[in-house]
Amino acid sequence: MKKKIISLLLIAAVSSTALISCGKTKDSANLNNENITEQSSTTSTTEQSPQSNSKIVGENNKPTVEVKQIASLTDFKDKDKSEIEKLLGKAISEEDDKGTYEKDDYSFEIKYKDSKCNEIKIIPKSEMKFPADGTNILKLVGINADDSDSTISPAGLEWNNKFDTFKINVVSNNEPNGKISYVTIILSDPSK
Repeated sequence: MKKKIISLLLIAAVSSTALISCGKTKDSANLNNENITEQSSTTSTTEQSPQSNSKIVGENNKPTVEVKQIASLTDFKDKDKSEIEKLLGKAISEEDDKGTYEKDDYSFEIKYKDSKCNEIKIIPKSEMKFPADGTNILKLVGINADDSDSTISPAGLEWNNKFDTFKINVVSNNEPNGKISYVTIILSDPSK
């Protein structure tokens, strides 16, 4: 009889120890799972930030070049060659429906549609960082842009049907040390 009682007590002790340790492991596992869930949701939010057009943070958000406005978009839109020359000076080269002008530290390639300005391509002569100066360069033509419609990083930024334009693209050199290659501003739908 004593052996049975000792055996039952021993089984009860082992069982309770097993239950207690399983309970703690389960609680620890739940805590770990909750922490992992919180970390993964934080990570997925962070990973989605560039795609959800949230502002770029850190050093890549600080403009590196001071940009002064040269003109506004209305100074270009539907203007003919003579009006563009008043704005940017004499063209340094011309071909068919395109003229290239230089003003300050930028080259401007103007494409004409029906003899009116329809597309502006701005090429910086000095180094401008991407994405830091991506919205900064648009100040040249009076655009105070914020988050782009899409980030085609590291290739560029894009705005559609904003700022009284059809499309704006800020294109990088697509390298890790990102620099702005050029900006294209299409003023109105080229198919119309």
